[in-house]
Amino acid sequence: MKSALIAAAWNSDSWTFDALESHYQTLVRYLNLTDMGMVLGKGCGAPAMTKRSPYPQQAYALGNRLK
Repeated sequence: MKSALIAAAWNSDSWTFDALESHYQTLVRYLNLTDMGMVLGKGCGAPAMTKRSPYPQQAYALGNRLK
């Protein structure tokens, strides 16, 4: 089975997704999944902030890889 992670957070600090990434990687290993990638949208606290970021395009590309 395949797995992917898409998450968004208001905070844009470098450590924002450290714990989430670690937990996701642990689950992927434990469940023997194929990791297809991650999109971690830092600084996406409002729709306008997200639209101006590269994350929507990254999420779209990740979705296309899941086919």
